[in-house]
Parts: sequence; C-alpha cells; structure tokens
Amino acid sequence: MKAAPTTRVFVAVAVLGAVLAPAAPAAAVPDPLVTLEQQISPTDTAAKSVVVSCPDDSWVFAVGGWVNGSTGRVLLTRLEPAADLRSATVSARPRSDSAVAFSVVAQVICARTLVAPTRVANTTMQGSSIEAACPEPTVMLGFGFAMDRRVDNWRLDEMVPDGYLSQVSVHTSGSGSSGALTAYAICHTVVEPPGALINLYRASGIPVSGQTWPKLATLLPMTLGWAFGVGATVSGTDSHLDGFQLRPFGEGVARADRISTLPGLPGLPLPHRSARTANLMGPAEDPSLTTYGARLATFH
Repeated sequence: MKAAPTTRVFVAVAVLGAVLAPAAPAAAVPDPLVTLEQQISPTDTAAKSVVVSCPDDSWVFAVGGWVNGSTGRVLLTRLEPAADLRSATVSARPRSDSAVAFSVVAQVICARTLVAPTRVANTTMQGSSIEAACPEPTVMLGFGFAMDRRVDNWRLDEMVPDGYLSQVSVHTSGSGSSGALTAYAICHTVVEPPGALINLYRASGIPVSGQTWPKLATLLPMTLGWAFGVGATVSGTDSHLDGFQLRPFGEGVARADRISTLPGLPGLPLPHRSARTANLMGPAEDPSLTTYGARLATFH
C-alpha cells in the first residue's frame, strides 16, 4: 500500500464491457470505461478526510483507502461513498495518545454504465455491528463504512461481504459512549449479453496469523476477471483494520494493525513498514487477518 501522488489509472474494458455497458457509443467516449482514481493527504498529526472523485459521467463502484505512517494509534473512521456515487471520502483520526505524523490515501474504482449504481446505507446508534443489503436483483460490487465514535474507545475489526455479494457486515469493538455506525453497499444491476457468462463471486485470501504487526493479507490470485471492493476481518486484542487497497487487475490487499502497548517503530508507507512484535507477556492468542473481495469474471 505504498502511497503515491494524485493518480488516475486507466483500465481496459474488454471484460467489463459485457457487464458495465457504456453510456454512449464508443466513438463518443474519449476516456476509458473504468478508471482507478486516487488522492493523498498531506502528512502531519491532525485528523484527516480525503475526497476522491470520479470523472464526469461515471460512478463509484468501490471505495478503498489506508493510513500511511501510523504505528497502530491512527484509526480509519470512514470509507464512505457519496449519496450520488460521484465521489467518496476516506477519513482517519489519531487516538489522544498518538503524536505520529501520518497521511491518508483514498481510492475509488469508477465506471460508466447505462444504469447507474445505487447506494444503500444502514445506521445504528448503539450497536457494535450493522449490515447494509442490496435489493434484488442487484448485486454488491463495493461497500464501505462510517464510524462516528471516539477512536480512543472504538475500532473497526470487520467489513466483510457475504458469500452471495448481497450485503456487507461491519463490526466494531469497544466500550463507553457510542455514536453512529453506518454500513454502505454499492449495488448494481448486471446485464448479461448474449453469448457471455457472467460470474460474480466473493473471493477470499489465506488467513495471516501470528504475533507480528502490522499484518497484510492479499486475495488469492485470479487468472481472469476483475476485483472491486475489498474487505477483511481481524481478530486479536486491540487489533483494527486500517487499510483496503483496490487493485482492479490484481488481488486486492487489506491491512490490520494493533494499538500496541509497545513504543513501536516509525511508520513507513506500505508494504515497507517495519513490523512490530506483540508483547509476549500479553494474553495467549493467535491473531488473524483474512481478506475478502468482490470479483467479476466474464466468459465467452
């Protein structure tokens, strides 16, 4: 999850064209059908929100983002697609005991379609978990969350699509005064053209376990298809999810860290951040991180 300046990655449309139909004839569309857009914040110790937008006439289909430079005490609080799905906001906030400078990267996968996707949001004020579900016959290609709670008390440890790509589950751990916790689903109507077979499925990666933090977990490689939204679940004392990297042509990566009782080491942009080992005097456990993602493949 190495950070980069403001970036726009052009994505070919040979596969997605069968599912995400262009909104105009090809000759009238000067830009690629699908792009990966990215923005990065300045580096300092303040809380941050980064907005990344899609090109004109395209919509957000997946949201990603991560924290650079944290030693576990800066927490993601928002991967939020806008209501009109033209942009998204990624936010992170340091705990009160953090003095490290950090930056935030925001990503979106954007696409032009004949039928615009829709956003479904569901909020709880008191609960530790919440789900957002796509109405039939739509499917969920992207998802997100917003946690309006004190990061000294609450942390995100799960954002996982179900096996049918119909809903996302968001879970936080913590105690004390709560606030709004929202799950977002980005829902799309799939159009299967004659002579093509569309395969939409939830992919997963091999769990990464052990006492070393931060952890990186990658989706299993694919030989054909596209990756959209990336989610994950992490277990372990004081662990939290702080990175979701979108890779439309790749596997997608999630990262988790721990609010360590150790001093920690200076943070570096992923994947070159120095690892820390959990306190060996702590409780016996086997922390684990597993990545999940929404994938699409087309066969002719």
